[in-house]
Amino acid sequence: MIYLECSENPFRIHEEEDISIIIAFLGRVEQSQHDLLSDTRGIIVPPVSKWILTRCDVNKDIEIDGITQLALPAMQMPLVEKALRAYVKVIGDKAYLRTEKFLTPNQPIGEALENIRTSVDLERFLIV
Repeated sequence: MIYLECSENPFRIHEEEDISIIIAFLGRVEQSQHDLLSDTRGIIVPPVSKWILTRCDVNKDIEIDGITQLALPAMQMPLVEKALRAYVKVIGDKAYLRTEKFLTPNQPIGEALENIRTSVDLERFLIV
């Protein structure tokens, strides 16, 4: 299992090109695993195309001002097998209202990313 954290700089997933960028990044992760495990023939670490995306968060960030930042509570609402969260996220010197949805696709990485790109609409989950 590989866990990647990209909360400070999340991947975009709006266009087909965004998926290519994620797959290329995962290719670098795959290569680092080959190097770390001395897996020169690719026996231990399967190719990225065989990886299964078991869970991920998709989010929408909206820049907010300092006053709003103080007034917004953190929230989490269970939605069947998924959860919706909203909280203030400070990145650098700016504050954002981040709306986040937890997903469990359990599909091959390329298929899962394309399904997320075409079917998840965070706009309707915004609480502003």
